[in-house]
Amino acid sequence: MIEVVIAVLGAVVGASALVVSIAGHRHNVRQAGRLAERERRIEDREREADQREKLIQSSMLHVTMGSRPSVLADGYARWHLEAVNTSNQPLVQLAVHYDGVRLDGREILPAGGRLTVDLPMTSATGSPPSPLLCSVEFTDSSGSRWRRLATGQLQPWAESGTADGTDWQPPVAPIVGPLPVPLLSGNPAGGAHSPRQATPPPPPPRPLPTRAYRAAVVAVIVVVAAAAYLLVRYMG
Repeated sequence: MIEVVIAVLGAVVGASALVVSIAGHRHNVRQAGRLAERERRIEDREREADQREKLIQSSMLHVTMGSRPSVLADGYARWHLEAVNTSNQPLVQLAVHYDGVRLDGREILPAGGRLTVDLPMTSATGSPPSPLLCSVEFTDSSGSRWRRLATGQLQPWAESGTADGTDWQPPVAPIVGPLPVPLLSGNPAGGAHSPRQATPPPPPPRPLPTRAYRAAVVAVIVVVAAAAYLLVRYMG
């Protein structure tokens, strides 16, 4: 009889250990999934921060259309395109285009520089040119080539061309307004960006929840009590 009790006790203890092991494994799997999701979100934020940093200076070139009365005839307006470098670093190799035709350009447009170019008349009535056809191509301080349209769209240069055969990638949303505070250095006029803050490392895996430990302890106590009861009953 003692052998039977010992066998039952061993089976129950083994089953309890298996239950605790399965609970710990499931907890570790869930924890690993949470850590993987956290790392993915961190990588997405870093990727977005890198993209935003690349867009800062190119977004600071403002391109607008304007008009003034024509000196040739009353009631007619002369349209022009104005490009203003509001960044604190120069832009190089500027080229103003209308409908694919180069109108003017500058080798260097310094910080705060302004370039105004007259646009061709599109009709005898002096109707305004299309903003979709007005663009300014330029290279930023990092060597990246961009095109800014009069509509506000910003297009990066495609190194090997796009699928439709053009040299420009699809438009991206420019950064509008002043630079974010975390990207500014201590010297507002210095123009250098502060390094991105290091992303905190993910927290270490949490231990098995207390409920699992309590359940395991209760199971062991029950097994021991049952074994003691059986021993006392059949040995007494």
